[in-house]
Amino acid sequence: MELIKRVNIGGLLFFILIAFIYGTYLNMVPVHFNQDELGFSLNAYSIAKTGLDENGRFFPLYFWHLGVMYSTPIIVYLTSFFLLFLPLAENTVRLSSVAVGLVDLILICFLTREIFQQKKYAFLAAFLLAFTPVHFMQSRILLDNLYPVPFILGWLLLLYLYLKDKKIIWLFLSTLLLGIGIHSYHSAKIMMIIYLLLTFIVLIVKFRKNVAAFIFAFLGFGISLVPFIFWISKYPDTLSDQIKYTRLYNPSLSPMEGLLGLLRLEVLIAKVAVFIAYFNPYFLFVDGDISLIHTTHRAGVFVYVMAVLIPLGIYQILRNRINAQNILVLLGFFSSPFAASLVGEYYMGSRILVFLPFAIIISLFGLDFLINKFPKHSKKVIFFTLVLVLIQFMYFINDYYTDYRIRSYNIFKYNTPGALESIIKQGGSDSSEKIYLSKDIDFIDRYWRFFVYKHRQDEILNRTFYFDPVTINTDNIAPGSLILLRFDQLSEKYRNNLKFQDYQQITEPDGAVSFYIFRKL
Repeated sequence: MELIKRVNIGGLLFFILIAFIYGTYLNMVPVHFNQDELGFSLNAYSIAKTGLDENGRFFPLYFWHLGVMYSTPIIVYLTSFFLLFLPLAENTVRLSSVAVGLVDLILICFLTREIFQQKKYAFLAAFLLAFTPVHFMQSRILLDNLYPVPFILGWLLLLYLYLKDKKIIWLFLSTLLLGIGIHSYHSAKIMMIIYLLLTFIVLIVKFRKNVAAFIFAFLGFGISLVPFIFWISKYPDTLSDQIKYTRLYNPSLSPMEGLLGLLRLEVLIAKVAVFIAYFNPYFLFVDGDISLIHTTHRAGVFVYVMAVLIPLGIYQILRNRINAQNILVLLGFFSSPFAASLVGEYYMGSRILVFLPFAIIISLFGLDFLINKFPKHSKKVIFFTLVLVLIQFMYFINDYYTDYRIRSYNIFKYNTPGALESIIKQGGSDSSEKIYLSKDIDFIDRYWRFFVYKHRQDEILNRTFYFDPVTINTDNIAPGSLILLRFDQLSEKYRNNLKFQDYQQITEPDGAVSFYIFRKL
């Protein structure tokens, strides 16, 4: 009993430590506010305040996002829940992703406890996942890439419970989670169907004659799709806009023509090449995603230790632990890049985060192999595994909080937040001052609304003008007005114009100037 208490207290302290690591300095790293974070935030803020999205729809199933496509709803509604109690700010909206990351750790603990029937494996699973670089990064940014993971973990946990207890409610709830998870991320519409098929494979192997199991599994998934069917009937462009955005096929083609085009031999060969590339060890363990939004390029998707544990885990399952549910884990792992490969883009690690649950479980089987291979040295095996993971994570996080901020500020649209907050600070007090924002700054109207709402200065919107820095007649700008230009928009028209005072320079973490604020004299 005393040992159990120590383990529980130790687990609680570990969880608190991880929550602190994941949830602090959210306004510092990522270095700036990504445009997708902006889109999710504005809709969440509107829902929290009025129950309407930005376009006036009452609690919609999907949200029109950045004027491009309909975005998944779970991230918006979770963020709106936080905004019911917290003020709008970069760090508060990112807390919803922190919550998703922490829920992942809790679920992986319960899941691996069911699989291995030992508490030490539950802790090891949480440890590996918590210090997986991509999981840490995605838990600190308001993007929906990570949001399918808790649904996959919940599905696996409930499916394992069903296989153990034979209670049909567990099976129903497991596929219900898969159905709801369809709304967590775009690729989830494909991957959750794959996991449903894997569920049916397990049922065929284990309960071939149990018709009720198949019915309840199908019902769980189907019920959760009913609202989506009604939504699609009213807004059919929800799917077509996502296809255009992901470039799955030429949007000028009809859906049937596009799908048939994917079956052409040369297209299939290209997709298979992309699929195989996602298992490139350099990508998985060294470099990670191609975009600095999702990686530091100083760490891969997984830590180095997993490069050893995953192959050993696959061997352990196939040689010593083969059963239907473990084969499901292997199939889940190897099918993870399926949706991402359809798009045809290489090394988009952010699109294959469904890898995470399966990779962690397989890694534990690899650790299980080593522990059983060297029983006298099992504690040393675990100790050195933990130490190696910690050493790499410390190197990674040191870079994440320092040099990564410098390497990534351009991909995060430069210091737009710093520029706009400076304008609000300087121009918010005088209601006669007009504010001119260059419309060539990416998503400037949405960025401006976010920071105006953040500082509760809504009246500033009435004296804001968006202008073309090349064609505007500067003589028409009223004296005392503030003008914002990005560094690459600065010309002699403003630089040496005696009518403008070089009021302020907005800099990046390395001191480079990214924005100029002028005041008309």
